[in-house]
Amino acid sequence: LPMMIRKVLIPALLLFAGTAARAEQTPPPPDALFAVYDEIHDALAADRVAGVTAAASRLAALANAAGEGADGAYVEVVQTAKKLDGEELERLRASFAELSRAMARLATATGFTGAQLYHCPMVKAYWLQPTSDTTVANPYYGSSMSKCGARVNGID
Repeated sequence: LPMMIRKVLIPALLLFAGTAARAEQTPPPPDALFAVYDEIHDALAADRVAGVTAAASRLAALANAAGEGADGAYVEVVQTAKKLDGEELERLRASFAELSRAMARLATATGFTGAQLYHCPMVKAYWLQPTSDTTVANPYYGSSMSKCGARVNGID
């Protein structure tokens, strides 16, 4: 019996451990990151700060789990998402502009087509919205100028 345990059980455990390690290394799909990004966008577009920091932390964790793929775009998302902290709306919006550039870069690097790029000429900042959402929702001006912005094809 001890020899049988060594011949069967130990290789089986090693195989299981290797499979579990590979499963942990599988990056989350880009749509998972964009869903969390969209939560942040929706809050800022509605002039809300509640939940922004928590969502940004989740986004950073998802991007961190993806590693260094996509030409460093995931790392840039981690770095910029971590800047969305605090309760000051204008500061969050300024940090969101940086995050939006990083997310646009991630969309390009991964070939993600579920988001469309918008630009606010007054703030000179970009943001992304789901392709299914065609109503402009400006996260930089919120309710005061929610429709300010236009869909664009790329970042200048």
